[in-house]
Amino acid sequence: MKLSKNKYQILILFSFLLLGACSDEYLNPEPRTQYTEAEIWKNKENTYLYINGFYKPIYEYGPYGKKYAGVALNDGFSDIVKYNQHVMGANGGDVNKTILNPIISPSGVVLSDYQYEYNRIRRINEFLYGLDNYVTYADEDRILMEAQARFFRGFLHFMLVRSHGGVIIRDYIDGPKEAYKARSSESDCYDFISKELDFAAKNLPWEWDAASLGRLTKGGVYGYKSRVMLYAERWQDAIDAAEKVIEKEGSLYELESDYDKIFKTLDSKEGVLSYRFGGTLGHSFHQLYCPKGDKSEGVIGIAGPTLEMVDSYRMADGSKFDWSNPEHAANPYANREPRFYASVLYNGAPWKGRTIETFVGGKDGFEQYGAQQSSGGTTTGYYIRKMLDEGASFDKVSDQTWYEVRYAEVLLNHAEALNELGRGSEAIVSLNKVRARAKLPAVTVTDKEALRDIIREERKVELAFEGQRYWDLRRWKLATSVLNGVRMHGTKITKEGDTFVYETVECDDKDRVFKESYYKLPVPQNEIDNNPLCKQTPLW
Repeated sequence: MKLSKNKYQILILFSFLLLGACSDEYLNPEPRTQYTEAEIWKNKENTYLYINGFYKPIYEYGPYGKKYAGVALNDGFSDIVKYNQHVMGANGGDVNKTILNPIISPSGVVLSDYQYEYNRIRRINEFLYGLDNYVTYADEDRILMEAQARFFRGFLHFMLVRSHGGVIIRDYIDGPKEAYKARSSESDCYDFISKELDFAAKNLPWEWDAASLGRLTKGGVYGYKSRVMLYAERWQDAIDAAEKVIEKEGSLYELESDYDKIFKTLDSKEGVLSYRFGGTLGHSFHQLYCPKGDKSEGVIGIAGPTLEMVDSYRMADGSKFDWSNPEHAANPYANREPRFYASVLYNGAPWKGRTIETFVGGKDGFEQYGAQQSSGGTTTGYYIRKMLDEGASFDKVSDQTWYEVRYAEVLLNHAEALNELGRGSEAIVSLNKVRARAKLPAVTVTDKEALRDIIREERKVELAFEGQRYWDLRRWKLATSVLNGVRMHGTKITKEGDTFVYETVECDDKDRVFKESYYKLPVPQNEIDNNPLCKQTPLW
């Protein structure tokens, strides 16, 4: 019996070597008080439980993890999200320290987790060595195990390349003499990553049986590769990978009819590569990012959309929102496209049986950045609604699914790559599928330069708060113009009787910093000190 695609979301199936036990909901190893390496290879069940530990990075690098500067939402490094905390530390303080000051250096590399990534790569290499030398499983079992491990080896190398450019490729267990190794070119790194993803896609199934709920599928790998190849600017490879997924539209994958339902659905068919939480392990996004009025004390409402993001949402007829338009300015949150209402909590928005109050003095009230006296309150006049689990209790974690690659992104990846090859008439087909779900008019422009801007803006809105914006600006080489020497804005609202007065204010207290050198971050100084063959990134 085959499961439907919406049961393939990537689960956290607790690794017995990482957590010591599994919930009864999933596979359990035989009880042990101590484990040895031999236990991994004792039977397929134990081997798969070890493999399950490889899946964790899928969510760790997204909004539900805490991979960079101690926060989940790395869009705070971009122009679309502002963290409220103005002192150093967790919950956004270190994000603001980074974007407002030139502090990145070889001794303090933000937006990279270099040691963690290489440690996990080493574990995968050790696993693959054991798989080749210690097991007697059938070839069909071994190849499925190898395919999953190699996907994550490619995934982790991509995380490194995304931050640093060319890095050291570690594709086997290093001996004493092999610890010294030079960085490969960025092109060679993408060759390696592509090879890993291709191997995984070739050998993984489109669907698994019921006993293997939650594992990687061909579609998940192809969807992820369509993203990676955009960074490599290998447009045809991105197209080919995306089209493997698009071929399954209607059977395995499709857009949710209602954008608002995507992150409220545990097993959406829009999920191409997903991470389904289980047992007692979940995330706390709903505890930290919900509006101030939801909770009387504690850290809450730590970030909100910037005005730059809010103004990017179109009017319902597809026209641009404009504060200089008297009708728009009088009622700025009326008649917007559906993604606005699904993504942003604004003054007057309905929320959990009450009305959001972001005006000065309101329950969710505005507080000027740098002047907050509490741990809550919005410095932009807005809160994030998208991905908030409205039904989750504050004293419990959420089991809400993380959709690392959505079908909408695959369509946008497809459109971007086609347009870069001058195939605009084909690109708008995929682009317009995404826009149709948002009830926006179809795009007819096929001029490459004009269409490029439209596609980029569509990514900003469609994928808002999902962790793509900062990295998109970097790969497009737009970060120095969008994120350097500028300040982001919010809306300060004051209530005068029954009337609201809207004022655009800065939500930064100094200009932001994004140097040319930030496009390729330095490798940590201890790598340079310990590995004489590894040369530092140019400009560092």
